[in-house]
Amino acid sequence: MFYQWSLSLFIFLAFTFSGLSLAQDKAEKIVFEQLQDYMESAPFADGVITTAQLKALKPQPVIVDTRSAEAYAKDHIAGAINIDWRFVLSEARQLPKDGLIVLYCDTGILSSKAHLALRLVGYEQVKVLFNGYEGWKASKK
Repeated sequence: MFYQWSLSLFIFLAFTFSGLSLAQDKAEKIVFEQLQDYMESAPFADGVITTAQLKALKPQPVIVDTRSAEAYAKDHIAGAINIDWRFVLSEARQLPKDGLIVLYCDTGILSSKAHLALRLVGYEQVKVLFNGYEGWKASKK
């Protein structure tokens, strides 16, 4: 009896996990294809805005400092909100789907990761500040 029960459980688990594996493979393929489409069709400077362009915008877009809360507390672009780049998806409800969003970190590297994540989940008007906060500070000199 124990043998039959064990065999039945093994067969059930094998089919269950093989089904999950197939679903995961399909999901990974969809994500891969979406990412590939974006990468192959994005213009060279897609998603980048310079300090001069940002300063000239009226009205100002939503500006997101993607650095840590500590870095934001020390100094940030006036009017910016703080969402650590790692939490941009979990905090996306704070961001407009139909308005321009400008992300920045110190150099643009981490905010670029947040930019890609937001683009992949449907935010069309997202840009990264070229040269990040360091570039912003340098433009004030």
